[in-house]
Amino acid sequence: MEAQDHSLLIVEDDVDLAEMLNAYFRAQGYQVTVVHWGEDALQACASIHPALVILDIRLPDIDGYEVARRLRENRRTNTIPIIFLTDRRSRADRLQGLELGADDYITKPFDMQELRLRVRNSLQRFSKGTQVNPVTELPEGSSVDERLQ
Repeated sequence: MEAQDHSLLIVEDDVDLAEMLNAYFRAQGYQVTVVHWGEDALQACASIHPALVILDIRLPDIDGYEVARRLRENRRTNTIPIIFLTDRRSRADRLQGLELGADDYITKPFDMQELRLRVRNSLQRFSKGTQVNPVTELPEGSSVDERLQ
């Protein structure tokens, strides 16, 4: 699995942190889009359909929980892996994020190498999972090819 095959959406209102993440993941070969608002994240997911979303909880308009909830309710975006990256550390916050269907929950400050590996692992798990077309909800991709063989 090559990083350049994947696009990441980073949703972070801290401009310095967003730029650091953008530069780091671009250097790793990912295609990166950065937005700073929750509503912009929803629009970006609908238009570019990223391979994975790195999502802060504290955003200026709607919070990351609401973004995750709406992504999971939409059949076109409900399978996009979500990693929360936030300063909210309480057990209740972590549980709420995971209950909404997040694939991972990382608290700030964080280790960049650990985040990179968690992104890679989430993308690998997702690509190995059942491949279903988000519009038709019919199987597609390598699972169909394997079955036909």
